Amino acid sequence: MAESLAWGIIGTGAIAGDFALALRGSARCSVVNVSGTAPEKAFAFAQRYQLPKAARSLEELLADPLVQAVYVATPHPAHEASATQALKAGKHVLCEKPLTVDAASTARLLEVARASGVFLMEAYMYRCHPLMQRLLQALRDGAIGTVRHVHADFTFRSERDPKGRLFDLAQAGGGILDVGGYPMSFARLIAGMRENKPFAEPVTLQASGIIGPTGVDELASALLEFDSGLTASFTCGVHFDIGRSARVVGDEGHIQIDAPWTPQGGRHGLQNSFVICRADREPETITVQCDKATYAIEAELVLDSLPAREAAWPAMSWADTLGNMRALDNWRTAVQMRGVRI
Repeated sequence: MAESLAWGIIGTGAIAGDFALALRGSARCSVVNVSGTAPEKAFAFAQRYQLPKAARSLEELLADPLVQAVYVATPHPAHEASATQALKAGKHVLCEKPLTVDAASTARLLEVARASGVFLMEAYMYRCHPLMQRLLQALRDGAIGTVRHVHADFTFRSERDPKGRLFDLAQAGGGILDVGGYPMSFARLIAGMRENKPFAEPVTLQASGIIGPTGVDELASALLEFDSGLTASFTCGVHFDIGRSARVVGDEGHIQIDAPWTPQGGRHGLQNSFVICRADREPETITVQCDKATYAIEAELVLDSLPAREAAWPAMSWADTLGNMRALDNWRTAVQMRGVRI
């Protein structure tokens, strides 16, 4: 097993900056190079985050022998092309969600990963965090009895900008692709645990939503049912703020998680918790304390996974990612067909 991993970042936006900042707190992972849509953006980013160098192009970044893995932090439509080039160059890839914009392109990228023989993971960082492992352990231990229902939301309000990525169809805008994958993947994870599998696929999906003036889903809800009888309901949105929490309901109580998607109460905090509520006892708060930020935990998970090409459960496997994208495709189709247009 390798003792350290040197990263290159593809992209210079806010989330790329979060990744670079977090890895300062890792003794085992470091950022050594960055590329952007223009050389001056990469140079400015490298200076801001005190990186040793910046590449003038993606090709230059991928040719750097010091770069062992790349973090793809480009806009959604560019993920497939950037990750494909990196995989073919022999670099391990951690790609921001969604891995691609639909299941067909996800399947293509997975084939490239298989042929290249290097690591690839979709960056749902909450799946990499000890908080999720502790939650799953509590559920397996019967903390709330048999799990019956999952409810989860990931929404926020962003003002409409027809040219902004969240509201532009050409940039894969809309809530489902931007944040809907979180509650969908969470529901599939919990349903899988109920069925003693890594994840489970819904057998029915009903959906509704609001289609904004630019044609993207600004608010979308879904109701799922799984083979076990477990049901799930959730909402995502980019223009309507419903909340960002999750609740797992069982025969004997429920578990409330107030910040499941950004563990530690944010990208760089070190503590988070969930609350077990049962009728026969006082609520119990389970606190998870970490010594590094979430992005650093995620990067170190990639290192610890090598030389395997996929991370261990509950992180996103290739099959889990493909199943999640298929479910998101179905959700988007249903909302576009039935959604209220304003």
